[in-house]
Amino acid sequence: MNESRVHLNSDEALHQAASPADGLGDLRADESGVFWLAADPVSGARRLWHWCDGRAKALTPSEMDVASHVNGYGGGAHTRLGDTVIFVAGDHQMLYRQKLTGGDVQPWWSQPETRYGGLLADPLRQRVLAVEEKGNSRDASQCLVALNDDGRCVLAEGADFYDAPTLTADGMRLAWVEWNLPHMPWQRSRLCIADLGSDGRIVQQHTWDGGSAVTQPRFAADSSLIVISDHRGWWQPYRLTGDTAQAIGDIPTDHVPTPWQLGECHHLWPKEGGLLMRFQEGAATLWQVDEQGHAHRRLLPEASRIIGLAMHEQWLYAITQGQSHAARLVRVNLGDERQETLFALPTPDDPPLPTLISTPASETERVTAFVYFPDVAGDTLPPLIMRIHGGPTAASYPVFDPLARWWTLQGYAVADLNPRGSGNWGRAFRERLAGQWGRLDVDDAVALADELVARRLVDPERLFLRGQSAGGFTVLNTLASTQRFRAGASLYGVTDAVRLASQTHRFESGYLDWLLGDETAKHDASPVNRLDTFVAPVIFFQGGRDAVVLPDQTLFMAAALRGQGVKAEVVLFPEEGHGIRHPANRRRLIARELAFFAAHGGDVP
Repeated sequence: MNESRVHLNSDEALHQAASPADGLGDLRADESGVFWLAADPVSGARRLWHWCDGRAKALTPSEMDVASHVNGYGGGAHTRLGDTVIFVAGDHQMLYRQKLTGGDVQPWWSQPETRYGGLLADPLRQRVLAVEEKGNSRDASQCLVALNDDGRCVLAEGADFYDAPTLTADGMRLAWVEWNLPHMPWQRSRLCIADLGSDGRIVQQHTWDGGSAVTQPRFAADSSLIVISDHRGWWQPYRLTGDTAQAIGDIPTDHVPTPWQLGECHHLWPKEGGLLMRFQEGAATLWQVDEQGHAHRRLLPEASRIIGLAMHEQWLYAITQGQSHAARLVRVNLGDERQETLFALPTPDDPPLPTLISTPASETERVTAFVYFPDVAGDTLPPLIMRIHGGPTAASYPVFDPLARWWTLQGYAVADLNPRGSGNWGRAFRERLAGQWGRLDVDDAVALADELVARRLVDPERLFLRGQSAGGFTVLNTLASTQRFRAGASLYGVTDAVRLASQTHRFESGYLDWLLGDETAKHDASPVNRLDTFVAPVIFFQGGRDAVVLPDQTLFMAAALRGQGVKAEVVLFPEEGHGIRHPANRRRLIARELAFFAAHGGDVP
């Protein structure tokens, strides 16, 4: 499928905006072809695709969602084993298998109340390695297992969490990442390396602990082990020899995003060097480097976000987004630099390009935003929608976003803020929210609004906020702290930190202590306990099956605001979880949000 550029009218732009901007992911490649997930434009289900012999085809039915729910965020939901693919069904987490040649999917493995993710094929032993999570979300336990037609073998247990199993080419060495509560994987984790016997069981194991966090271990072509660690303040690659870690390169920048999902890949090490991502001013760049990490050429220069990498023989495969293109799967021949687009989401012929805006956050710190501007006549200043990403350690990227384009077609400017706490800017920046969430991020939102107003880029009387998950917490706390904004939209946002800490799933069960502090601090920072300072109206969007931010928290917050005389609307999607995925539901969300902002001062002539 070649990349396509199309001219869209407003209705068509709305339909495109209802599709996830990063609708491709979970990339794998080997001698049988390339495998990835793509969101179905009709059902919203993530389908498994296969590219081979010059053509792409969907392997899984349109109604079947392929997704892991381990840790609530999943990742690594498929792998190839022989002439079949093994994948996780999103609704009940059963493992299925399907022939590459097609046919019906067949059940392969399941256990009650069990989820799987981070799948990795072990072709030597005809089995699949996986992170197994058993039990309900609050009291679950994890282990690293091997599964085959004959049964299940536990390889590692005892830690609270596991991620990133990886094997040497000969299948005789295994590495993975593990960590314990109350930490998140980017706060404190360790690397485990093991020798495997002929039966596939661990015969010898040791641990490398750099004193900080590790992620994405990879065995190079020469079987040396390379891992990303941030013990020196940045996510940087290190080559391990025993307990000695040698830095590869010396550029002080993050080389991977914050590890929220299993099975991610942002660096590869074929013969004579590697393929390494680096962040520059919040944008991802991809480089071919030598064994010491010195760059000798940049690859895919049009990309500003790298969603995933894979490689087979001389071909590098990448899922990327760029400032002027939607998500696409490309491949590059590292020998002659030929480049091909294998699969792409449609890109309009007039994508709005982001402008980098930087503003002081303190005497020594700056925060940045990527701003998309509409076409306006004369000296007219557009209204602003400021978007706050989730996490709060996620990040906004300077990429084509169909939703941002749709907003600009309606006459709005759109600003994607990276407040303190965001990923991709180093450990110190990511950890600035320790005990300060709901304060520093609010300051940053106000500072950006002031900067855009001072530059006469937006209308100071028509400023709006929008945030999802952790970003919703920032939106609500900002509205409770200032009357600078006319209205806000909270998409499955945190409202009550005390209740969230006691009810949310196990993966994040200790995170709020780090972000906010003790129970008193959580209480004081919760928007639900700041009702008397709200003035601006709020619209809430909530999934009925959300296991991260429970629906009753959103319903209670909205009712409490109405009790204070503040206008508060709730749009509930009963079948959705933590995120609104179905295209029809997303279209409904976007239309209701626009109508809400327009009704509260954002109407554009």
